[in-house]
Amino acid sequence: MSGFTVASAQVKLSFNPEKGTKYEYQTEMTSNNKSNVMGQEVPVEMEISLKYLMEIMDKTPQEIQVQFTCQEIAYIISSPMMKMGYDSKKPIENPSNMDNIFGKMLNGMLGSSIMMVFGHDGSVKSITGMEIIAENMTNAVANDGQIAAQMVAPVKQQFSETSMKSSFEQSFKIYPDHPVRTGNSWNMESVTMLNNMNTNFKSKYTLKNTNRNITAVAVVSDMEINPVAGMEGKLAGTQTGTINIDTKTGLPVKSDMTQNIKGSVSTQGMEVQMEMVTKTKSSIKEVK
Repeated sequence: MSGFTVASAQVKLSFNPEKGTKYEYQTEMTSNNKSNVMGQEVPVEMEISLKYLMEIMDKTPQEIQVQFTCQEIAYIISSPMMKMGYDSKKPIENPSNMDNIFGKMLNGMLGSSIMMVFGHDGSVKSITGMEIIAENMTNAVANDGQIAAQMVAPVKQQFSETSMKSSFEQSFKIYPDHPVRTGNSWNMESVTMLNNMNTNFKSKYTLKNTNRNITAVAVVSDMEINPVAGMEGKLAGTQTGTINIDTKTGLPVKSDMTQNIKGSVSTQGMEVQMEMVTKTKSSIKEVK
C-alpha cells in the first residue's frame, strides 16, 4: 500500500509507516487554568512531557501494529496552594513527601511498553499493556497511606486505556478519506478526554501546501466539554494550529496546537467560572 499518490497535484494521506522502522515520538503540553470560586481566583499550571520509542512491529493492508516504550516523563502541577512534580531527566530539588509519592507512581512507566493496533485511517483499534502500568502505579504506593491512594486515582485515569486511546487518536486520526490538493478541506469529529472530562471536537483540516515530502495542514476545531458526574454547566472553546505530515508515511512529524476554553460549572450549589489555555507540541523523527 502506498502512503501517498500524486495525481493532478493531489495527495492521498494515510497512517502508513513501514514495518521495522523506529521513531522518537515526543509530546509536550502546558496548561494554564483559572478557576473563580466566590470571587476568588485559583490558578493552576500543569506541564506534561513524554518521550516514547515508537517501533513499527507489523503491517498488513488493514492495520499496523506499533509498540510505544516510555523513555522519559515529566509531570509538574503547581498552584498557590501546592506544587508537585516528577521529572525522569531532572530530579526535583528538595522533594516533598507528595513529590516522592508522585515520582514512585510515574517511575513505573519508564521502560514500560504498550502495544497499539492502528487502522490506516489513524484510528486505534486496540491497546494492550496499560493494565500492567496501572497495576505498577498502584503497587508502587501501596504502603504510602491514604494520601497516596487519593493521588493515584486521577493519575491512573490520566493514563488509562480510554484516555490513551483518545490522546493517540487526537494525534493520528487526522486523514481525509479521499485524495486532496492545496486548499481542500475535510472535517472530523471526535470525543477525547481533557482534564478528566469528555471533550467533543468538530475539526476542520485544510491542506496548506505540499513541499517535497511534507504536507502542511491547518486545523481549526470547535470544542465542547461535558462536565464530569456531579457537575452541571458548559465549557466551550476553540483549538487552532498546524500539522506537518510526512506525505509518504503519514506520520505527523510536527504539530503545534493551542486550545482556549471558557465557561462555568456548578457543583453542590457552588458555581465555578473556568478558563483554560493549553498549548500542545509534538514531534516524530526516525531513529536509525
